[in-house]
Amino acid sequence: MYSEEKMGKFLADLGSKNSTPGGGSAAALVGAVTASVVRFISNLTIGKEKYREVEEDAREILDQAAGVEEELLKMVDEDSEILKEILECYKTGDKEKLLAISKKAVQFSLDMTTKCVEIMELALEISTIGNRMLASDFEVAAYLGDGAVNSAIANVKINLKGIKEPDYVNDIEKKYKDLSEKSSKIKNEIIEIAK
Repeated sequence: MYSEEKMGKFLADLGSKNSTPGGGSAAALVGAVTASVVRFISNLTIGKEKYREVEEDAREILDQAAGVEEELLKMVDEDSEILKEILECYKTGDKEKLLAISKKAVQFSLDMTTKCVEIMELALEISTIGNRMLASDFEVAAYLGDGAVNSAIANVKINLKGIKEPDYVNDIEKKYKDLSEKSSKIKNEIIEIAK
């Protein structure tokens, strides 16, 4: 499991000729890194006299970010497993199984997108109350988080391509477009706060 490996191992494998890990795992990792930045800001707000009034809120944000970070780290490995299943279906030519796996992959990547938006919301919360000395880190969280959201959406889109069910596709498209719009709005709010 990559969550227990050194980062160099993951990057070496990602950059190799191997089919896994792929872009979905990279998206999950960027989401987890964003959560770490949120924790960083929270930790450097907690215990500061100037921010004593918001310390309890910062602790809550810290705990929530740690939880989502853990989930996204698990998704780094889970994405690779789903990708292996998809590639196996292409080899065997089992179209029925490919449809089922494609839907599984769509839902998985949509769940990842949702978790990355959760991190964006936490980034906005801590940017609103957090240590102003870390304003540049507010922006780092905003850009990384929005990148993770849209990277996860790219994986939703690719797995939708083979699904010829208009109602299902339209429903998923609406969901990911709403999430992308929400993330973009949050990113812009954080950038404004960081000025």
